[in-house]
Formats: sequence, structure tokens, C-alpha cells
Amino acid sequence: MKKPISLLLSLILVLSLSACQYSVVVTDEEGNTSTVISNEQEVPANLEGPYEVDRVVDGDTIIIDLDGVKTRVRFANIDCPESVAPEESGKENTEEGMVASEFTKGLLPSGSKVYLEYDVSRTDKYDRTLAYVYLDDGETMIERVLLENGFARVYNDKNNKKYTEEFYEIQDQAKSSKIGIWKDQ
Repeated sequence: MKKPISLLLSLILVLSLSACQYSVVVTDEEGNTSTVISNEQEVPANLEGPYEVDRVVDGDTIIIDLDGVKTRVRFANIDCPESVAPEESGKENTEEGMVASEFTKGLLPSGSKVYLEYDVSRTDKYDRTLAYVYLDDGETMIERVLLENGFARVYNDKNNKKYTEEFYEIQDQAKSSKIGIWKDQ
């Protein structure tokens, strides 16, 4: 009696240490192998998503598809220089703001996926969703990346303080390195 096909195929599950991705190596009865790599990644339980990025508004604001609703998300606890402020706002659009906006567009092109982490306050005074935003790997926080590269400064929110101390440390490193908005200071 022939062995069932399931016994003729040997499966080897290889766990990758990076982002919990895995691959399965399949060997048939003739010794031929093929590899299937999973795109599924485990993300921390405190993150919600993934959500699709519709577009980047500026350096610290994106629009995502949140369960079928286009939702404006403001990155929590950071502030990038202005790049799209209306004239009547009294805020000045700057070259640094344009650079930060382009950097964020490079990180989060339309159609990319993000995860959100909430703190105490989920909206700001302009009714934008406030969240810490992560790339699709579930590990890389956009706020950290912007601070590390000198494209943002810490915004001290009175309610959302989960990462404030860490953010100030990252900002101080960018200042010491004189990069981005800190280059002339």
C-alpha cells in the first residue's frame, strides 16, 4: 500500500528570528525541494490594524482607511515643521516642513499598511485621531524614525505620555548630531 501523500512530503518549519516570519521547506519523494515564505507577521497585542495608508498630508499626519472610513491620523507626541498650513492659520510653511513631509511620504506610500497604538487621548482638539504609528512590520514606530532623523521635535501632550521620556532622549541625540531641524542650532 502506498504511503499517503502527506507522509511522502516532509515539512520543515524554520522560524525566522526577525519579525516572526517563517518559511516552509517542502521535499517531495524525489528529493526536490521548494520553499514557501509567509508574509504573515506577529505584531504586539497592543497594536491595532493593519490599516491602509490613503495618503500623507504632511510630516506628522496621514489619512488611512479605518474600517472603510478615511480617517486623519496625527502622529502622537511629535511635531514636524509646517508644510501645508493655510495662510489664515498664521503658521509658516517651511523648507524643513517640506523635507519632513517628503520623508514621511517615502516611509508611507499610498497603499502601504500601518498599525496604530493608542495612548490616553485618542483624538486631538481638531478631532484627528492621535496614535503612535508603526510600519507594517509592527516594530518600527514612525515617531521614533522622524525624531532620529531630525525631522520632528517632541510635542509634550498633557495626556499622552507613554513614550515622552524616550522621545526626549532620541531628540537629544538628533540635536547633538546636528541633523535635520537641529543642523543650525
